[in-house]
Amino acid sequence: MAEHHNIRMAAESLLGSVSNPYLSHSQSQTHSVNLVSEDLVAGHRPHGKMSTVRRFFCLFVTFDLLFTSLMWLICVMMRGETLQQIFDREIIHYNMKTSLFDVVLVAISRFTLLLLFYALLYINNWSIIAISTGGTCLFLIAKVYVFDWPDSSQPVYQVFLILTSFTLSWGETWFLDFRVLPQELQAKQILDSIAHHGASERTPLLHPHRPPGVQSTYGESTVNWFSPVETPEASPRPRRPGESVILTQEQIDEYKTQAEESMQNAWRVIQLPNWTVEKRGSNGDVVESKKVDQLGKVYRFTGIVECPPKYLFEEFRDNLTKLPEWNPTILKSELIKEIAPGIDLSYQVTAGGGRGIIAPRDFVILRRAAMLSRDGQVVNEAPHSYISSGLSVQVPGYPQRRDMVRGHNKVGCWFMKPINSKSSGGKIEQHTNFQWLMCCDLKGKIPQFVLDAAFASVMMDYIVHVRKFAAESKAAGKF
Repeated sequence: MAEHHNIRMAAESLLGSVSNPYLSHSQSQTHSVNLVSEDLVAGHRPHGKMSTVRRFFCLFVTFDLLFTSLMWLICVMMRGETLQQIFDREIIHYNMKTSLFDVVLVAISRFTLLLLFYALLYINNWSIIAISTGGTCLFLIAKVYVFDWPDSSQPVYQVFLILTSFTLSWGETWFLDFRVLPQELQAKQILDSIAHHGASERTPLLHPHRPPGVQSTYGESTVNWFSPVETPEASPRPRRPGESVILTQEQIDEYKTQAEESMQNAWRVIQLPNWTVEKRGSNGDVVESKKVDQLGKVYRFTGIVECPPKYLFEEFRDNLTKLPEWNPTILKSELIKEIAPGIDLSYQVTAGGGRGIIAPRDFVILRRAAMLSRDGQVVNEAPHSYISSGLSVQVPGYPQRRDMVRGHNKVGCWFMKPINSKSSGGKIEQHTNFQWLMCCDLKGKIPQFVLDAAFASVMMDYIVHVRKFAAESKAAGKF
């Protein structure tokens, strides 16, 4: 229910057009996700199960049968007869002029027909509900003309029974045609767009207009929803420009311990077996996921970059402040303080997305960059692999900003291993097996299926920037 409440505030403002918040020049690296309207949540079929809006329709049909049966029972009991007498007069010796049991039979027929086609067979067509409602209306009109009203004992209740059956049948038609079918169609189109087409700065996730015949069930909303802002942390006031961050020796030692532990944890997680494939790319790229104890769902990207791993590693390690120059998803990247060789504190700001529906995020990250041996031990020469890990921490002078959502990076790293590849000229070149591990808390009540689709697309598309940077560096003769 919390997810539905938060998503309701985004409403129809997203359904005009939504672009990927990760790859445009004003969007975030890994921490912005498009929220969707309640139509998507209600119409989504998790793991192929019945959608929420269709399940409500089935409950409505069941209520129709029970309420009609209860009203019929009240009408016949008002005569003061016994159950045996009622059974004989209304069912055994049925007469359309005096009995109302046929109204209940129509409700039973409606219940059986609708649940068979819309719950068991799960059709997406209005024809069955049209037959159901049309048949009900024709029968009730005929019933009004044939029924012996002057001899009825309680005409008010009997009229109410017929009107109730008429109203409920039309309510079922309205709800299916204007709520169930449109919302399920919208959810399918949105998720198909995310899963199959991804998104880039040139390709919107959604079509700019609603499909023909599909109408919104809500009024247009101008209310933007933002992730909740937490209370300030680590310091009562922000750091002034030019002011140095002063740390005690105890704090420095704690940061060193955290950095080593986070790096080893990232290395351990990225080596785990039995990952589940979320998405595959045409050039061999793959995004996988895995549930990890105490972390939740973790994502891992794997792809090849035509660049020596040492060059990429040194660029990530030594040129942190230059990342926004070639990575358009980062607005700001600031080195706070170097703790020790290969260990530092950094502050990054990523852009918002979804036309302001998603607020920008900022992150205070404890980084650990190192060369590793085959078994994950830090070495100074002849490395087997390279790693740059990151963990969210609190730093004095960098409290939560009132105008910014503070994200939390649980575990993450860039992991690079060398591989040899033969070029078109027959020359052996060293390329990089590039892996990106990500487990990030966006601090918002965002449905998991939205995160799955968005994270898979952003990780698949993010490598485009890395490969472009590598190609430009090679053309400039930097490696």
